[in-house]
Amino acid sequence: MSETPPEVVTARPIRTARYANAAALVAFAAFVVVALLMRTDNAGATFGWKDQAFTVVIGAIVAGGLRLPARPRLRADARAVHTRSYVGNWRTIPWDAVVAVEFPSNVRFARLVLPADETLALYAVQRMDREQAVQTMRGLRRLFAATHPVVG
Repeated sequence: MSETPPEVVTARPIRTARYANAAALVAFAAFVVVALLMRTDNAGATFGWKDQAFTVVIGAIVAGGLRLPARPRLRADARAVHTRSYVGNWRTIPWDAVVAVEFPSNVRFARLVLPADETLALYAVQRMDREQAVQTMRGLRRLFAATHPVVG
């Protein structure tokens, strides 16, 4: 008799990541074009190669900032929910601390309800991703039900 492996639910933004990556690419390309044209099309100012190089560096920084919406992740297993937001490190929330898993119709992200009506947004589960969000929520609710048996 083989044991079924424990369920693991993972999620990341799909559509938002596509938009963020496209915006980052366009912004970086614009900065590169400006850096290349800087020496020839100026208003009397003198631009050197250092100015051009730093314009490209600033473009890379702007592009990195535009990619932040693609960063959230979620991983949930039988022990805890591990989530990462736009900035910062992973947070681990044990299922014992979760009161409910919900996705109200008037919000953009799923969320965990913690004690004292505190909520934690799950930025990796977005309404915009439709079917993937539904599947993720089903998995999270199965894990929640498995870790919170009904006493009756």
